[in-house]
Amino acid sequence: MAKTKRGKGLWNTPSKGRGTCPVCLSTRIKLLYSATNSDGNPVKVCKKCSSVSAKTADKAVSTVNLGFRGKLRRKLNRLKRTV
Repeated sequence: MAKTKRGKGLWNTPSKGRGTCPVCLSTRIKLLYSATNSDGNPVKVCKKCSSVSAKTADKAVSTVNLGFRGKLRRKLNRLKRTV
Protein backbone atom coordinates (compact mmCIF):
# COMPACT_ATOMS: atom_id res chain seq x y z
CA MET A 1 0.00 0.00 0.00
CA ALA A 2 1.34 3.42 -0.89
CA LYS A 3 2.08 5.77 1.99
CA THR A 4 -0.18 8.44 0.52
CA LYS A 5 -3.23 6.19 1.03
CA ARG A 6 -2.63 5.38 4.71
CA GLY A 7 -5.07 7.04 7.08
CA LYS A 8 -7.06 8.60 4.25
CA GLY A 9 -10.30 8.08 6.18
CA LEU A 10 -9.05 10.42 8.90
CA TRP A 11 -8.65 13.31 6.48
CA ASN A 12 -12.43 13.77 6.31
CA THR A 13 -13.02 13.76 10.08
CA PRO A 14 -12.88 16.99 12.11
CA SER A 15 -9.32 17.78 13.22
CA LYS A 16 -8.22 14.62 11.40
CA GLY A 17 -9.52 12.45 14.24
CA ARG A 18 -7.65 14.27 16.99
CA GLY A 19 -9.04 15.76 20.16
CA THR A 20 -9.10 15.41 23.93
CA CYS A 21 -9.85 11.97 25.34
CA PRO A 22 -12.91 12.22 27.63
CA VAL A 23 -11.63 9.48 29.98
CA CYS A 24 -7.94 10.27 30.58
CA LEU A 25 -8.10 13.90 29.32
CA SER A 26 -5.00 13.53 27.12
CA THR A 27 -4.88 16.42 24.66
CA ARG A 28 -4.22 16.37 20.89
CA ILE A 29 -4.53 12.58 20.70
CA LYS A 30 -6.28 10.45 18.08
CA LEU A 31 -9.77 9.35 19.11
CA LEU A 32 -10.20 6.29 16.93
CA TYR A 33 -11.62 3.75 19.38
CA SER A 34 -14.99 3.50 21.07
CA ALA A 35 -15.84 2.47 24.60
CA THR A 36 -19.43 1.84 25.70
CA ASN A 37 -20.77 3.15 28.96
CA SER A 38 -23.39 1.43 31.12
CA ASP A 39 -26.23 3.00 29.08
CA GLY A 40 -24.87 1.37 25.94
CA ASN A 41 -23.82 4.65 24.32
CA PRO A 42 -20.44 4.63 22.55
CA VAL A 43 -17.80 7.19 23.55
CA LYS A 44 -14.84 8.00 21.28
CA VAL A 45 -11.62 7.41 23.26
CA CYS A 46 -7.87 7.06 22.68
CA LYS A 47 -6.00 3.78 22.26
CA LYS A 48 -4.97 3.39 25.89
CA CYS A 49 -8.56 3.95 27.08
CA SER A 50 -10.13 1.61 24.52
CA SER A 51 -10.31 -1.27 26.99
CA VAL A 52 -11.87 0.61 29.93
CA SER A 53 -14.85 -0.83 31.75
CA ALA A 54 -18.35 0.60 31.48
CA LYS A 55 -18.05 2.05 34.98
CA THR A 56 -14.96 4.03 33.97
CA ALA A 57 -16.59 5.13 30.71
CA ASP A 58 -19.47 6.57 32.75
CA LYS A 59 -17.01 9.06 34.27
CA ALA A 60 -16.15 10.45 30.82
CA VAL A 61 -16.18 14.23 30.69
CA SER A 62 -17.70 16.18 27.80
CA THR A 63 -14.82 17.78 25.89
CA VAL A 64 -16.82 19.38 23.08
CA ASN A 65 -16.14 23.01 23.99
CA LEU A 66 -12.80 22.41 25.68
CA GLY A 67 -9.79 24.07 24.05
CA PHE A 68 -6.11 23.36 24.25
CA ARG A 69 -4.69 26.76 25.09
CA GLY A 70 -5.42 29.96 26.91
CA LYS A 71 -8.36 30.37 29.26
CA LEU A 72 -9.85 26.98 28.44
CA ARG A 73 -6.63 25.23 29.54
CA ARG A 74 -7.52 26.13 33.15
CA LYS A 75 -10.82 24.25 32.79
CA LEU A 76 -8.92 21.15 31.66
CA ASN A 77 -6.63 21.30 34.70
CA ARG A 78 -9.67 21.57 37.00
CA LEU A 79 -11.30 18.58 35.32
CA LYS A 80 -8.12 16.53 35.70
CA ARG A 81 -8.11 17.19 39.43
CA THR A 82 -11.73 16.09 39.86
CA VAL A 83 -11.45 12.90 37.76
